[in-house]
Amino acid sequence: MAHGEESRVIRIGIVGSDNSHAIALSQLCNLSDTPEQKAIRGARVVALFGLVPERNEEVARAGKIPTIVNKPTDMIGMVDAVFVVFRHGGLHLRYVKPFLKARIPAFVDKPLACSAADAKRILALARRNKVLLTSYSTIRWAKGTQELIARCGELGGVRSGVFGCPSDPTSEYGGIHFYAIHAVETMQQVMGLGVTEVAARQSGKNTVAAVSYGDGRTATLHLLADAKHGFYATAFCKEGVAGGVLDISDCYSAGLTRILAMLRTGQRPLSDEEMLEPVRVLDAIVASAATGQAVRLRP
Repeated sequence: MAHGEESRVIRIGIVGSDNSHAIALSQLCNLSDTPEQKAIRGARVVALFGLVPERNEEVARAGKIPTIVNKPTDMIGMVDAVFVVFRHGGLHLRYVKPFLKARIPAFVDKPLACSAADAKRILALARRNKVLLTSYSTIRWAKGTQELIARCGELGGVRSGVFGCPSDPTSEYGGIHFYAIHAVETMQQVMGLGVTEVAARQSGKNTVAAVSYGDGRTATLHLLADAKHGFYATAFCKEGVAGGVLDISDCYSAGLTRILAMLRTGQRPLSDEEMLEPVRVLDAIVASAATGQAVRLRP
């Protein structure tokens, strides 16, 4: 968006009504009932597409979205940006593709895809068409995550970490990719890029993965289906330990703020590699759990 257009209302289309994020994001843009909603200015969700008519009506009503379209491409010409938020990441390539080809900026909800191959195709489409694209778990930007990162800096930098979230490897929405992405992206936000190896073990529906970085740092992912769980991170730093259960109460508004900043400034919050590596880690977790062997991501 050009500098002179920064004050113009950004018209957003949402593709994928099955996700609770469709309601959360549309309410932040279209309602002004809460302080968080009032803080989001200059953006409106104007169109919605989903696969289940009853759910479309529910989301449109809850988020005050004026138009439900019959085909996602009906939004082209109506919107300045699209949010593809289907729960199943395996649908994301198919549904974001026509918008990227039409050079409409896109946010793809987590996970970017359910395979590194699809993730690479999405990223390549955006590069080829010279269009803005970002994708992430909004927990990256939540207050609790940002406070942990700041504390790690005060303690001399993180050397090892433990990251956890709910996850069900049998989920109908893409298995472990659907929810484990939260822990993997939190790990990356705290520890950065550079995963070289993943070794995972599954017990029942619970998965534990040991992650190695090229610089010698390590992390452990606890992906839990049948335990009392939340979103948590513990960082072992050079001069102390920080973390615990993360405060993610502001994650939707924090994530949306960064999407809107990208649309207004043309600056993406994450690089291609930052979007791709979490999907590669998830692929490696699945492969390692299935074979019992560690999986190398890099030489």
